[in-house]
Amino acid sequence: RVLKLEVKTFKLLSESEEAVGFMDVILPNLESLTLVGSSFEEDLMPTFQKFSRLEDLVLKNCDYLGGKMNISPQGFGQLRKLDLIMVRLDELEIEEEAMPNLMELDVYN
Repeated sequence: RVLKLEVKTFKLLSESEEAVGFMDVILPNLESLTLVGSSFEEDLMPTFQKFSRLEDLVLKNCDYLGGKMNISPQGFGQLRKLDLIMVRLDELEIEEEAMPNLMELDVYN
């Protein structure tokens, strides 16, 4: 017997970036993701871009030690809202044709 989750919204309060690594497999239909108080060293945008149905992504009070984040045109086809309230985000690079449906972008450092 297989347990199938139909979770569309997920909010995680965690200091560990490891908690994010499994979510695209367990929650493939995720439409809204909020991370609060997480700390991570790697750019997690490639991981978040695996959520093909993601419409809202909020990273709130997250500590990023990697300096630069990159959003490529390969993901975030459905993303409408991106809120980054980050500590130590030095640069956000958004490549051409990335996030074609984006309606709201807020970046605070």
